[in-house]
This record gives sequence, structure tokens and C-alpha cells, in this order.
Amino acid sequence: MPDDRLTPDAGTACDGAAAASSRVEHVTVKLREMIVTHALPAGARVPERDLAELLKVSRTPVRVALEILAAEGLVRGSPNRGFVVNAFSSEDILSAFQVRSMLEGFAARTAVERGLQPSTIKRLEACILEGEALVAQGRCDAEGMRRWSACNGAFHAAIVDAAGLSALGKVYDFTARMPLVSPVAILFTTDRRDDAYARMVDAHGDHLRIFDALRREEGDRADYLMREHGYRSRERLGELLRGEALRPVPPTRARPVAKGGRRER
Repeated sequence: MPDDRLTPDAGTACDGAAAASSRVEHVTVKLREMIVTHALPAGARVPERDLAELLKVSRTPVRVALEILAAEGLVRGSPNRGFVVNAFSSEDILSAFQVRSMLEGFAARTAVERGLQPSTIKRLEACILEGEALVAQGRCDAEGMRRWSACNGAFHAAIVDAAGLSALGKVYDFTARMPLVSPVAILFTTDRRDDAYARMVDAHGDHLRIFDALRREEGDRADYLMREHGYRSRERLGELLRGEALRPVPPTRARPVAKGGRRER
């Protein structure tokens, strides 16, 4: 089993930290995919040792990944007591996602009615700049996934906070605790047909339009754009949960070769 400890010839401290972070991100994506596709069924105890051997890492990145998934609502437990996969249905997740989108639309409208504070604009601008930097990379690797998840969460949180309604914040936080419903719980997969970069570009475009509506004090438009943003994300999540991007590609049947060496049409 590979040793995750850093040695003097493993490069600089920064390189070692980046490698460790990459391992955690890789393990997190794989475990999340295994839970969503029910390779790790609901109610099952997560076998840390077996998973570490399967993924060819030590148990440390597996434990860190499980803590991340616990924050997303996919598992429960602790590193000391062990983790168990939470039970959930696609219908529960998608309906909660719809409620989240409605709350965010209401928050955007309310934020405009109250008037955006300079601090809120600064928070949103920081998210936009981070999104632009990620899009400019032209790809979405494990580190990009981590940064985009954090950026997305910060963007949505800034809008909910800007509404200034404590009751809204409490209901929103409760809804976001459902598995895969939180803005930071973006379902990335290792499947080559799941274009994570394209999804990030689309979402960043939505953020730009939402920010524009907020700055122009267009409450109705901001409300609509937030709901539409949520609808698009919900539809894509539904596809992933139904396995449409995770299902194996059926083998292509070769066309019979006719006489003369040309394939039949």
C-alpha cells in the first residue's frame, strides 16, 4: 500500500501538499460516485481498509474524504467510530434541490429590495473572479473541482445572507443538509462522458447573469435567474443520479466487411 508520508526527495513542501490534496480529491470523487450508484449501499458501514486498498492509497485520504462526504450528507459518523452510508432517494434529493432554488430566488429578490451592501458586492465579485480564473484554465481537474465547489458555495451563501432574513437562512441551511443539495456538494464523477468543465462554464455563466441583475437592482430578473440556475443544476443532477452519465457505454458493433474490403453501409 502506498505511503502518503513525504520524504526529502518528494519535492518541495508545496508539491507534497498539492499531491496529498489531489489524493483526497480523487478519493472523494470516487467514494461519492460509489455511494450515488449504490456500489456502497445505504446503511452499509464504509470499509476504510478495503477502500484504501482498492484506491491504492493509505487510510488517511479515505478518512478525510469521508469527513467531506459527511458534510455533504452522504455518510454519517466520525473517523473514530466509523462511517455509515445514509439512506436517500433521488426523489428526496431533487425535491429538496427544487426547494433550495425557490429559496435562493426569493433571497435574490429580497436582497435587491433591501439594497445590496458594498460588502455583499465585494463577496460576489470575489466569486466571479475566482470563477473566471477557473474557466480560463480550460479544464476541471481535482483541484479545480475543489475550488469551484468552494466558489459556488460562497456565491450562493452571499446572496442568501444579503436577504437579511434569519428565518430564511435557517430553512435554507436545513434544506441544504440533504445529501447533494448544498451548493458545495457538486456531484463530479470520473466518467469520461460527464464533462465537468462544461458544467462549470455553464454555471459560471449563470453566476455572471445573476450578478448583473443584482447590480442593476432588477429583483424580478434576479429571482428568475436564480430559479433557472437551480433548475438547470437540478436537471443535470437528476441525470447523474439516474445513472445516465455513469452507465457503461455499450460496445460498438463492427459493421460486416463486404467483398472487396469495403464496409457495408
